[in-house]
Amino acid sequence: MKKSRLGLLETDILDVLNQNELAKFNRELLAKGATIYAESIKVVIIKSGSGKLSFFEDGEEFIVYHLQKDNISIVDDVCVLEILEDSEVYSIDAGDMGELLKNERFAKAYADTLVNISLLQRQIIKSILFESAKGRIANFLVELAAEQNLTQNGYHYVFLPFSLKVLSSFVGLKRQSASTAFNELIKDDIIRRITPHEFLIVDYEKLQSYTN
Repeated sequence: MKKSRLGLLETDILDVLNQNELAKFNRELLAKGATIYAESIKVVIIKSGSGKLSFFEDGEEFIVYHLQKDNISIVDDVCVLEILEDSEVYSIDAGDMGELLKNERFAKAYADTLVNISLLQRQIIKSILFESAKGRIANFLVELAAEQNLTQNGYHYVFLPFSLKVLSSFVGLKRQSASTAFNELIKDDIIRRITPHEFLIVDYEKLQSYTN
């Protein structure tokens, strides 16, 4: 099960639900840009496509995580799930899941989701409260390197699949603050830009030191 915020919680959830159980969910075909809100807790399964769960405050977006197909997300009244590509989505109010929880494999996948989201929230809170702007960027890059597990010429290599503006939304910084911290890492030759989306981590230990 992946724990990266770029593709959180690969649960293969649809393999554990039979057709009768799946029929208890509300099925929707949603186009890119559609959003899912909830007044109470709602469990969402993305059968195909992808989305991102975000908070909004004073016009600023904070991205909690991305979701790929076969993943579970939990949406409540303080966040929104935005569809990033045309997707097939199943959803159900948490209070209506009594019968579904009798399926032990589904119950385990749901519990795993809750645990991982709880751990993720703790990591996010720790980062926001105790790490500098450079530390937040460094922490994200270290997580990305571990997730992608790529090397080039003996260095860790990362592919950043989005803009710096999106990165700032992942780490809870203003765009300018994120840009300044990111460019300082480049200036200090801790990371090295290859293309606009490809970077070498030249000094991995130094990058890690900013996350402590």
